[in-house]
Amino acid sequence: MHPDLPLGSLISLIHRNHVIAVNNRLKPRSLSAGQFPVLMFLSRREGITQATLARHFHIDKATIARAVRRLEDDGFISRRTDPDNRRAFAVFLTEKGKRVMEEIRGLDAGWEEELLAILPEHERGDLIVHLRTLAGHSIRIAEQGDDND
Repeated sequence: MHPDLPLGSLISLIHRNHVIAVNNRLKPRSLSAGQFPVLMFLSRREGITQATLARHFHIDKATIARAVRRLEDDGFISRRTDPDNRRAFAVFLTEKGKRVMEEIRGLDAGWEEELLAILPEHERGDLIVHLRTLAGHSIRIAEQGDDND
């Protein structure tokens, strides 16, 4: 690996390798890395709309709609008409989705543990805190850029 890779490239490289590892581990369950964050989010907060998911992940509604449709077709989630807005759908995990979430959490935690194993234990928590700070700040910077359009 080239020693002069910029921060964004390093983060992208880690992300791409995470996607590859998650896809390999989820393939037997008919799931993909693109669906993984949606399931993780729904395991903590069910009954939200697809629009809320799109805002949360900072991606377009069409991408979320495809992920939700596939998850629904495979029986991991269900959609119900939102009582507050008849044109919107609230999204919920099915029993199948809830069962697979425990397994998925374990797979992802295993990947993270394997990745961080090369760092001294006392540095791992600090790294996560710093990355969360950078991620939040990157969102604020991007939103400021939207204001300049």
